[in-house]
Amino acid sequence: MSDISRDYQARVTGYAPGTEWNYEDRDFDGFQPDKCLLQEAKAQYTNFFDDEALEPKLWYVLSGKYEKLMNQARAQHRIVSMSFPAALNWYFMEKTMYLVMKGAFARDELIRINPIYMP
Repeated sequence: MSDISRDYQARVTGYAPGTEWNYEDRDFDGFQPDKCLLQEAKAQYTNFFDDEALEPKLWYVLSGKYEKLMNQARAQHRIVSMSFPAALNWYFMEKTMYLVMKGAFARDELIRINPIYMP
C-alpha cells in the first residue's frame, strides 16, 4: 500500500494507518461501532479507469484485478447483508473511480454498499 493510500485510509476511518478490521473472516479498513458502520477506503486508482467511458481500462480487467476488487465488494456486501443493522461505506479519493464503482455496485445489486466520493 502506498503512503497516500495509507494516509487516506487513516483519514477516512479515523484509525491508525494500516489498521484493518476483520469481521466474519473478511478485512475492512475501518469500523465505527457507534454506527455499526464498516468502512473501505480506495485511493490512487486513477490509472485503472477510463475517465470518458467511466469503465475499467481493458488491461486492468485482463489482469484480473478488477474482478478481485469486485469480489471484495461482493464478499463484504454478503457479510453486511446478513448482519443487520450493519452498514458499509466505500470511500473513493478519485471521482472517476467513484462513478465507475457506483455504477458497478448498482449493476451487481450491491445495495448495502454506500459509495462516497471523498477527495
